[in-house]
Amino acid sequence: MLKDFVSNGALLIASFSIMGVLFKDKPINPSSPLSSKLYWGFCFGVLGNILMTFSIQINETTIADLRHLAIVIAATFGGYIPAILAAVLIAAGRILLFGMNESSLLGAIGAVLTGILCGGIATLNCSRTLKAFIMNLIGLLIVSIIFIIRIDNFPILKNVLTIHYLISLIGGFFAYHFFVFVVKSYEVQNQLKHNVMKLKETEERFRLIAEYSSDMITMHNEKAEYIYISPAVKEIIHFEYTELLGKKMEVFIHPDDVAQTKDMFEKALHEGVAESTYRYRTSKGDYVWIESTLKSVHFEEDGSKKVIIVSRNITDRKLTEQKLQEANQLLNQLSYLDGLTGIANRRYFDETLEKTWANSSISHTPITLIMFDIDYFKKYNDTYGHLTGDFCLQSIAQAINNQIAVKSHYTFCRYGGEEFALISPSTTMEEGMKIAYQIQETIKLLKIPHISSDIADIVTLSIGFATMVPTTLEKPQALIQMADSALYLSKTKGRNTISSSHLSMEGL
Repeated sequence: MLKDFVSNGALLIASFSIMGVLFKDKPINPSSPLSSKLYWGFCFGVLGNILMTFSIQINETTIADLRHLAIVIAATFGGYIPAILAAVLIAAGRILLFGMNESSLLGAIGAVLTGILCGGIATLNCSRTLKAFIMNLIGLLIVSIIFIIRIDNFPILKNVLTIHYLISLIGGFFAYHFFVFVVKSYEVQNQLKHNVMKLKETEERFRLIAEYSSDMITMHNEKAEYIYISPAVKEIIHFEYTELLGKKMEVFIHPDDVAQTKDMFEKALHEGVAESTYRYRTSKGDYVWIESTLKSVHFEEDGSKKVIIVSRNITDRKLTEQKLQEANQLLNQLSYLDGLTGIANRRYFDETLEKTWANSSISHTPITLIMFDIDYFKKYNDTYGHLTGDFCLQSIAQAINNQIAVKSHYTFCRYGGEEFALISPSTTMEEGMKIAYQIQETIKLLKIPHISSDIADIVTLSIGFATMVPTTLEKPQALIQMADSALYLSKTKGRNTISSSHLSMEGL
């Protein structure tokens, strides 16, 4: 009898393996589709009937086997539907295989009752292992009741129940855990299959994008070596695949851009994403501008990181940007130049004086401002015409700019009309006077005729200058007012003279 029960247990476990193979694509769990539950319920019902075929004959009308474990496993893993279906098939098989009699009827009722109770227990909110154990005990209890009704001989009943409980509990334990192993094995296989398919789809998608993209897509290991290059490499940098494979990026980067690209690569490795613009040497030996987006990818298989770089040639755009920048710089320069004389204009004068004032207030150094205009310039224009007057302004501006304002710390500007100004930082009043005399002498040496002047037969200048040590309490306008007052003084003294601000002299 014990041998027959062990055979039932081995048959049960072997059947689980076969069922797992047959339905590996239809895993059983409470959330499985109805069709999967029906498939499994049918199989468990067939298994129960097979176990009855290899049952143990107790007497002429009573048999014993482990059919209830098929219902228990069905309910534990699939829930109510497969448990009931398996129980109904086992009940039908009990009558069909062994005929209609009291024993068959009790066995059929016991199977259906086991299915109903196990299906109900399957809905409980507890661990699956505990539910399987409870179901097994219920199945044994129902079988025990049937045996008590059918077996009159107490020693035989005692022997049957002892062996049945022993084999059922041990067999149930191994059957449950073996089925857990079967289910998990095929879950892992299905997951692996799904991952492989997903990886394949991803690779195909990546390859499709890479091969048909106008951008160059490359993959690099952690040493920045090329391990994949898309076909666009021929169009963008004119290299063949084999010429780059296994080589480091820095070999092809412009020396001035190597440090920057290394930093961007490290940033992508550690932070995930980075962007970089750099010059890349093509197979022809020239350099093109490349704009790249870098993204790191972690490969769990070997724990390594790869960096995928999407690059495009932006040489045309870069050249356009450079031309635009040069044009903007030129426009900016022109906005600070006087259109007639070519020297700095009033706007540049105002901004420079503000900056110089701020710097001198920090360093506590003096600023000298020299302002001058052409004597009787209106009469000059009336006599010689405006074109000649413009030429006169240009000649004076260029002469002073070439001989005096060429020094880097001077700022020479056309202040307005025939009036000019020169800003001289870190210059004392005595030094300012020397500069003023030099300006006066420079213009006299030009000997520009001026027959309408009331003081000379050549063009002369009236000059006024002022010197201040800026403070945070004063504004640059104070220096302008002082220099302008000095210029006015020169005009009232008869022109062709140099005057300084008495206020500034007193301050120094």
